[in-house]
Amino acid sequence: MSYTTPLYPNRLRVTRENAGYTQKQLARLLGYNNSNAVCAWENEHTMPSGTNLLKLCILYRTTPMELYPEYTQQMEYILIAT
Repeated sequence: MSYTTPLYPNRLRVTRENAGYTQKQLARLLGYNNSNAVCAWENEHTMPSGTNLLKLCILYRTTPMELYPEYTQQMEYILIAT
């Protein structure tokens, strides 16, 4: 068994669950026929497009910073360092 670091750490799964959606329901709301894309996002293998990230924020009533807190921290560090 090999350990791999998540490529795109996020809070998508917990936020979706707290909003009361299943992966299948969310996929349909986003215009997908299946939940493969949602699963890949939540498992930190890929990231949603900018358009889908915006849709997720609207559906979840949240912000990208809350969905991707590690990226927010990285960007804050970069801003402070410059």
